[in-house]
Amino acid sequence: MNRTRSFLALSLAWALSLPLASAAAPQAADPWPSSAVLTRLFSLPSGRADGQRLIQDLRLTPAQTAELRRLARSEAAYAQAGRQVFGRDEATALNAKIARLSAEKDRKVRLSLAGKYTDFRGWVKTWWSAQVGAAR
Repeated sequence: MNRTRSFLALSLAWALSLPLASAAAPQAADPWPSSAVLTRLFSLPSGRADGQRLIQDLRLTPAQTAELRRLARSEAAYAQAGRQVFGRDEATALNAKIARLSAEKDRKVRLSLAGKYTDFRGWVKTWWSAQVGAAR
């Protein structure tokens, strides 16, 4: 059971890509799409000001903003699914599902933001780097 809990903990850490875990790396890795970036920007109280800055900096439309917020709720929901994993097989299946959902999230953001997608990716990388730096 102890190995299962360890595996679950590692799986959740990977799914959420916690900034503290990334702080050991010499350079901040690109968090998109594997990390819960949208959850941090649009759902967590500590990131909401950054989410507003993203909206303003990229001049997102209300429809684009609504889609990012909707996707943030989806991110949070599948991150919560890890709390119900009790075995190695379940954790492996959840990791595969998270990888598929991350790819789908990226596809939806790409469609929603269209020409602003590249700017979004640059903004997220810069923001993430600052988050990792602050955590060091």
